[in-house]
Amino acid sequence: MAQSTPGPARLPGIGTSLEVRDEDGRPLSVIRRIDGHVELYVGERFVARLDEATASALGAFLGGRVVLPADLAERMSGVIGGLEFDWMRIPTGAYAAGRTVGELHVRRRTGVTIVAVLRGSAPILDITTNTELRAGDELVFTGRAQDGVAFRDYILRGV
Repeated sequence: MAQSTPGPARLPGIGTSLEVRDEDGRPLSVIRRIDGHVELYVGERFVARLDEATASALGAFLGGRVVLPADLAERMSGVIGGLEFDWMRIPTGAYAAGRTVGELHVRRRTGVTIVAVLRGSAPILDITTNTELRAGDELVFTGRAQDGVAFRDYILRGV
């Protein structure tokens, strides 16, 4: 089984590094550079350098959520201008758990739009004001990066 260290490490003037081990114990390193590029290493051996759009598509794929061709991600970033897609899981006890999208007025309060709710193996893609959010749901949402923080706070704590 793959093992990882506690988390990313800052590399001053370079970016951030994440060190993990594959199932055979080989060290793998990922460096996200300040310029957005991502470098992949097996041990000390350089494997690949990815542009920001390709790295984002790979991250989404590895997360098991979205498969997005790199060229489409790159074209979208130019058109959408700062719009980001992200997701979060609603924990037990969250403010939004047990409330409907209509009750929460998410878009008006945070500027974020809920695109889908992943509940078990059944994604809910037709989000309406009557869609109830439950603990354990994963919310796929879109908005500007600065709105994502307010959205998460509101979903978790109602603030």
